[in-house]
Amino acid sequence: MNRPEQVRARIGTVNEMLARLRAERSRLLARATQAERKRDTRRKILIGGAVLAAVQHEGVPMLRNHDALLGWLEPRLTRPHDRAAFDFKPAKAR
Repeated sequence: MNRPEQVRARIGTVNEMLARLRAERSRLLARATQAERKRDTRRKILIGGAVLAAVQHEGVPMLRNHDALLGWLEPRLTRPHDRAAFDFKPAKAR
């Protein structure tokens, strides 16, 4: 094999490797996007459940922004999985 053929063969190998890396990148991005969608859905379900429970019991206070919502929601979530959806610290044992 002469030098130009070796170079073309190496270019072909590098192109194949590049295609595999791009495919892997796409799979990883899709997995990350799917995980974030699941987390977002989980948060919406938890907020909806907390609001429905509050409406049935004590009512919902005026929540004007994201921080107010999280401040109201934080003490109501007790399960570690639920708290993790909002990056809350683990609840203290009572």
